[in-house]
Amino acid sequence: MMRKFFLGAGMVLGIYVMGWAQEGTSSPGYLGTKTPYVFSGGAATPPPAGFRPVFISYAGRHGARFLTKEGTDLQVLRVLQSAEKSDGLTEMGLRVAKIVRHLLRVGKGNYERITLLGELEQAAIGERMHQHYGSVFTGRGLEVVTTWKLRTQQSAAAFLKGLGKYEGALKWERAPDSADTALRFYDLSPAYQRYKKSSGVKRSLDSLDKDERTAATAKRVCARLFRPAFARLMEGGGIAFVDDLYDLYSIGWSMSGELKAAGDPGDREGLGAAFDKDGLEWLDFRNGAADFLEKGPGFDSVGIQVKVAAPLLADIINSLDRAVGKADAPDAVLRFTHAEAIAPLAALSGIRGASSSARSIYLYHDHWRAEDVIPLSANIQWILYAGDGGTYLVKVLLNEREAALPVATRQWPYYQWEDLRAYYVGKLGELGVGLRENMQEYLRGLE
Repeated sequence: MMRKFFLGAGMVLGIYVMGWAQEGTSSPGYLGTKTPYVFSGGAATPPPAGFRPVFISYAGRHGARFLTKEGTDLQVLRVLQSAEKSDGLTEMGLRVAKIVRHLLRVGKGNYERITLLGELEQAAIGERMHQHYGSVFTGRGLEVVTTWKLRTQQSAAAFLKGLGKYEGALKWERAPDSADTALRFYDLSPAYQRYKKSSGVKRSLDSLDKDERTAATAKRVCARLFRPAFARLMEGGGIAFVDDLYDLYSIGWSMSGELKAAGDPGDREGLGAAFDKDGLEWLDFRNGAADFLEKGPGFDSVGIQVKVAAPLLADIINSLDRAVGKADAPDAVLRFTHAEAIAPLAALSGIRGASSSARSIYLYHDHWRAEDVIPLSANIQWILYAGDGGTYLVKVLLNEREAALPVATRQWPYYQWEDLRAYYVGKLGELGVGLRENMQEYLRGLE
């Protein structure tokens, strides 16, 4: 019954992604890291004759979620309530206030949890894994690794439902946050934490904040929502308010299932009515710039924001080492983590489209887009194929799309395991870390 239900998950996902606010439109767009996951991998390239998948090493972001904590939602509501009390809302402002209240009611008590859409995303990925790589699952066991955050544990549970009935043992692992070098390495590096607050990062993001398009976007949104007298009183020209409203707009798509079930107020355009296309595009660009600098290749594709992911890359290589020719290895290692882990892993791996740095923050979109690299439920899969005579190939997927790696091959997207391993072990060596290093020491000493 589970299998039958999730066979329709793709269609259901499509309905939910269309959302509670813009039914019938082609795509919400401009959601950055809050973009709902949509499978677009296309047909898989058949492996060379005689090879079959025997092991999967998986690292995935949690599914679509509610807000992680209260803050922006309440701040937006306070401004709207203040305007409403002074008769400062336009007709559109009144509509937006109604929707914001509805969002808060539905989100109350659900901070940090994944949504119905998040469950569907994860289940569909698990189902497709079983469909495409069924020979992997022979009952040798699954290792399921999550962080201490509830949303990763809920994502793992939904993924396993989609994977279907499994005959082998499930081994659940969750490291304490203070020792989670594989999945929350970014919290354990003092140098990385300093980097995020560095003057270089701040200058680049400040340049976008001070760009005339930031103030112009805020002015247009405020003109739609507030009467002129109230709009003139908006602190900082309303920039902070509009940034917070955009955050609510983005998260609203993840809550589409709950909003429908709770009786959506019926506004076809939802919070998107507060913005025009140019404004949404610019807000998405500014948000993505921070992700690019802090999680992605930034201005240096081997900078600290990328090197910090070495423990996860080493963990993946070690898991494949265990699987090569060893009968006691599990069928798969399934890791559930956060965008802060997936983006730097993709960059460190050299995956095309996820690893190129930019000369200017204004040019980063030429190289990297958050919705392509780290949407909700983003994932990287290393799939091991065994052939005759003890030979092995590996195919890597980014968001279930076959990835191009900086390693020579005559059989793309398949790479000789020995070549792939040698390349990444060498790359880790250049960073001063081996496969068996004490990763806490590596992260503490990272500069």
